[in-house]
Amino acid sequence: MSKADELAAKLKETRHTDADATTATDQAIDSWPGQVYEMYHQIEAWLKPLLEAGLSIRRNPTHVFERHLNVATYAYSIDQLVIEGNHHNITFVPIVRFTADGQGRVEIHLKDKEIPLLRTVDEHGGSHWWLQSIEQTGQQTDAIALTEVNLLSVVQEGLEL
Repeated sequence: MSKADELAAKLKETRHTDADATTATDQAIDSWPGQVYEMYHQIEAWLKPLLEAGLSIRRNPTHVFERHLNVATYAYSIDQLVIEGNHHNITFVPIVRFTADGQGRVEIHLKDKEIPLLRTVDEHGGSHWWLQSIEQTGQQTDAIALTEVNLLSVVQEGLEL
């Protein structure tokens, strides 16, 4: 094999690797809204007793623009989840699919506070959502799993119940 043939083979391999990475990134963006909506559905199920007591939940359509490490830019539609009650609201705002520390980030906006919600994926492909709190010094503390009890604590704080 000549040197030119070797270089041509490497170039083809690199091109295929780049194409595979782009395809994987595109698929990750395409599946992101569904992953967020699955989490919203779980939240709505946990809050069902509060809905019967007057809590309001709605979804607001929005657009997100983000840039991936490979310099590709993505623009897509995704909903925010808004929980209203007791003259207060809590808004779940999808921020990015690509993060250095996980597989997506949603911010929970409360009165005068934001709580990052990070998505990770386990070795079996299962999604896990983690509430992260920020200490006043700006240092991030340990994350806790998004469970019914932890969500209800956020709702209690955010709606001042």
